[in-house]
Parts: sequence; structure tokens; C-alpha cells
Amino acid sequence: MKRVALIFTVVSVLLLADGLYMELANYHPGDANTFFGNQTWNLSDGEVTLISAGFFILATGVIWALAARRGTRS
Repeated sequence: MKRVALIFTVVSVLLLADGLYMELANYHPGDANTFFGNQTWNLSDGEVTLISAGFFILATGVIWALAARRGTRS
């Protein structure tokens, strides 16, 4: 379980770094990503990556909590 949590941590950091790079470099390739189909909220690729990274970090925290709980039980 700790191995899976470690892999999720690495992927979370990479997603966060990629999203921050795209936002700080003003990477806007010309396409618009709508937020849940709402045409008035257009998100850049960096913003979508940061939102995905946030959800992934949340899942990583849950996995670490489960791994720590499982480690104390055995």
C-alpha cells in the first residue's frame, strides 16, 4: 500500500509542476476548455491541469491515510 501511495505522490508532484509551469508561462494553445459544459467559464490547459492535480493530491492524501492506518494495525 505504501508503494502505491509513493507512486501517487510522485505523479501528484509532476501534475502540480506541469500545471504551474503552464500557468506561469501563459501557455494558451488556442483551445478553450469549458468548466462542466458552462460556456461562460473557459479554462486554460494549465488551470485544468491544476484542478486535476488538486483532485489527485486529495486522493493521494486518502491513500497515505489508509496506508498509515493499515501499517499501525499489522
